[in-house]
Amino acid sequence: MRTVFLSNGVLAILYDENYYTRDIYYPLLGQHHHHSFGGVFKVGIWHDGRFTWLESIGNKEIRLIGSRAELNAQWDGLDIHMEDTVLIPQPVLVRHVSIKGPGFIRAIFYHDFKLNDYEAGGDTAFYDPSLDAVFHYKGGTTWFGIASTNPIYEYTTGRRDLNAVLPDCEDGILGKNPIAQGSVVSAVSIASPEFHYFIAAGDNYERVMRLIIELRDKNNVEAHFRRSVNYWSNVASEYGDDELASQSIVIMLGHVGVNGSIPASLDTSIIKFNLDTYGYLWPRDAAFAAIALDTAGYYTFTKKFYSLAFKLFGREGFLFQKYNPSGTWGSTWHPWTARSRKSLNIQEDETATVIYAFWHYFQRTRDYDLLGEVYDVITRAANFMVNFRDEKLKLPPLESFDLWEERLGVHTYTIASVYAGLLAASNLAKMLGEYESASKWEEAAMEIREAIRNYLFDKERGIFYRSIRIDDGKVISVDKTVDASIMGIFLFNVFDVYEPMLESSVKVIMDRLWVKPIGGIARYEGDYYQRIPGDYSSIPGNPWIITTLWVAQYYITKGDCYRAKELLSWVNKVKTPTGLLPEQVDPFRGLPVSVTPLVWSHAEYLRTYMMRRNKQCD
Repeated sequence: MRTVFLSNGVLAILYDENYYTRDIYYPLLGQHHHHSFGGVFKVGIWHDGRFTWLESIGNKEIRLIGSRAELNAQWDGLDIHMEDTVLIPQPVLVRHVSIKGPGFIRAIFYHDFKLNDYEAGGDTAFYDPSLDAVFHYKGGTTWFGIASTNPIYEYTTGRRDLNAVLPDCEDGILGKNPIAQGSVVSAVSIASPEFHYFIAAGDNYERVMRLIIELRDKNNVEAHFRRSVNYWSNVASEYGDDELASQSIVIMLGHVGVNGSIPASLDTSIIKFNLDTYGYLWPRDAAFAAIALDTAGYYTFTKKFYSLAFKLFGREGFLFQKYNPSGTWGSTWHPWTARSRKSLNIQEDETATVIYAFWHYFQRTRDYDLLGEVYDVITRAANFMVNFRDEKLKLPPLESFDLWEERLGVHTYTIASVYAGLLAASNLAKMLGEYESASKWEEAAMEIREAIRNYLFDKERGIFYRSIRIDDGKVISVDKTVDASIMGIFLFNVFDVYEPMLESSVKVIMDRLWVKPIGGIARYEGDYYQRIPGDYSSIPGNPWIITTLWVAQYYITKGDCYRAKELLSWVNKVKTPTGLLPEQVDPFRGLPVSVTPLVWSHAEYLRTYMMRRNKQCD
């Protein structure tokens, strides 16, 4: 489980429950990973001949306040305190170490770098006596330097596969091997009860060297540390009345990369599933994060996302499933054999949601400069959404994959998003006097809304179908699975919140998808994704943060503050002790399941908090 997320948008670092570094990204978050999967950066304490790793200390307390992480622990009569942050704007992790107690003390730091996420080509680790620092580099363009405000007492480097460095740490005396090449690790020890330790990143030796020289001065590093902590504290200060909302802002802004990419999650523990991660830009997830940040007023951050997102559209006018943070296509499991005159291997809701989110952004910023720059792309996207419909039923889309990325069909959630995307495109066209296009896209949106009313509601059960299949202008089959994604009807404002079809649908969702006894709302009946060992016979699936918050948003809009507050309280109950929100929750113990933190979870929490605040729903 990840307990700490620290980032300045260029350097991001995640810690586990032992306060060990598990993930390091630089400079593109989600793409340039520099940590050995399954490996760990460890911290050890040597005291008067006795030694322990932090993992063996049972009474650790880890806190995350904004962008400042803290560890407090007691061992062998010592009070151990560590305080960390990633600097603004330098790509440097700084750790202030303070260990109080009698006797001789050494802190030992073990570094498990795997630069650029692969071993081929070989890393190099070496000790530089001129700087009193240890460096790791690969290819001449990826560099990390490790140093301290105090002299390095001892150091060593070695090969990971030979397991020479870890045992060397445990006797408290490092072997001072000055250089190693290939699959390498390193360690340094600092023989002082108080100091600043730091890891600096850069694209060449000189840049990292200058950072080390500047930060080695205690006054400089303390000033930079204080400034960085204050920066993030002030960024989120307006929302300090809700600790999780404030933390969500810091988490989301820390995921906005230097080029505007917003990866879904940087937690690589998910790699055990399908040997892949969530470190991709999903246009949908990123768009919902941008909507939440825009609602809270962070337009300068989200503009970078929109500038990138509109460059990703293909000439046909739609978006691919997901992208690498650099903007290239990410991996996918959606087969190209799904491409036909009636289907595409995309998720059309992603195309629609980006257009919808941009209209949300434009309403608040009046950014005509960016609108003029991207309007041609909006035109292609809107025309694609108009045309990718059944000619008789007027329903979009012809078959694409659902938002859960599991099944091909005509999905209620996707149709709702296309309705909203076309209305957004129409509104944006009016801003530029493009009234013919505006009328065309608005008319298509109204046709879609009417088709939703006519073809997607199951009157017998009082709930919208999850999806339907169409052939020759006729509905030939329906999927009656109760799925929280039908909340898209509400999320994209297809119908008024008091529409009886929507009201009865929410009642069925609460009845069929509420997870007893832990609480929270599952994605859909029979959801098998990320199930853990246990009896699921009366459980529809793991509860998800986003689905639970969708219903909370619905209750807020209706003015049912009591029920909304209950759902918000549940989310606060299942967050990690350090204020991170996972994708989903263990239905038996309420513990995080899958990646932590998930940007979309934090986005929906912030969005729900803002709705509750604006509605004065207490």
